[in-house]
Amino acid sequence: MKNPTPSTDYAMWKLLAWCGPIFMAIFFVLWGLLAKNFPPRGANLSPDEIYAHYIENGMAIRIGMSVCMVGGAFYMAWGCAVSKLMRRVEGPEGVLSNLELMGATATFTPILMACGIWLIASMEAAALGPAWVHMMYSFGWMVVDLAYMVTSFQIFAVAMVFMRDKREKPLMPSWVSWEGFITVASFFPVSLIPFFKSGPFAFHGLFNFWIAFPTWYIWVSAVSFYTIKAIHKLEQEEAQTQPIDDHHPQSTPAFVRG
Repeated sequence: MKNPTPSTDYAMWKLLAWCGPIFMAIFFVLWGLLAKNFPPRGANLSPDEIYAHYIENGMAIRIGMSVCMVGGAFYMAWGCAVSKLMRRVEGPEGVLSNLELMGATATFTPILMACGIWLIASMEAAALGPAWVHMMYSFGWMVVDLAYMVTSFQIFAVAMVFMRDKREKPLMPSWVSWEGFITVASFFPVSLIPFFKSGPFAFHGLFNFWIAFPTWYIWVSAVSFYTIKAIHKLEQEEAQTQPIDDHHPQSTPAFVRG
């Protein structure tokens, strides 16, 4: 007897797709607003100034970083949903959907490490002193920023797949792919942050914070929105094409068959 083809678990798929907006909300509120990283304290500040920031805002930073260490995993889960959607375009053996999933997972790692470094700095600031707190503050920024290439591969994979979508109405509009390419391009000046303490190429500067971060936020938000929308569309298409067999023996009540 031929086994029936299992239906797609769209409910779980949608749940994972919503992890993108959850991730963005956590980091905007906890990392950005509560821990006062919008805007960040500049790379040109002295150890005493960074130390004072950690002493004055220690509890807020501690709460923000500890929640972000946990909440960062939502980005990895969201990558699973995007990867599944990509396979509907490039097929189950597509290499780019695998690259996207690896990129989403690898992106979480430097986020976890950087937030952990800033968390320890907030917990031990009084014992560490200005020099060590300043070093750990800069260390966290180097880790989270200079790991941009893994996220670039993720974004590139998503953009390439959906640019190749041959549907009459693509699952992802082309502008999202082009915005992805812009986001990747905005990341490359980040390589200069070890060499600049001030100006547009410092980690708090125009290019490397006020352009690179917002373009990535826009990309994640757009991909999340259209992924959720596309899942709903695919679910409706599958429901419309699903054959209805009223005479299947297993669907007939026993007392009728009797």
